[in-house]
Amino acid sequence: MDEPQSEQNVSMDLVFGDDDLPYEEENLRNPYSVKHWLRYIEHKKKAPKFGVNIIYERALKELPGSYKLWYNYLRTRRRQVKQKCIIDPVYEEVNNAFERALVFMHKMPRIWMDYCSF
Repeated sequence: MDEPQSEQNVSMDLVFGDDDLPYEEENLRNPYSVKHWLRYIEHKKKAPKFGVNIIYERALKELPGSYKLWYNYLRTRRRQVKQKCIIDPVYEEVNNAFERALVFMHKMPRIWMDYCSF
């Protein structure tokens, strides 16, 4: 029973390192600051896509009404699947992200247009 937990910790260690600590602390102090979340995301741009997606998801959990976060997240997710086959399960994940975004951003035409063209 301990093995899956230890594997998860190893993968999380690969995604989050000591250089992330200042960003984590800043986001703990200011969880409702879009600016601080975007700084952290910018810092993690070179990280594996899994790490960047986790940070976006955490930011959107705190700020679900942020157009800037949703738009950037959806744009990032679309780029991640650009070279993938349309039947890849990752496409379904991006589709689900669009649908979650539209719950909060239903009056934003850009997100609707991107969703329709996706």
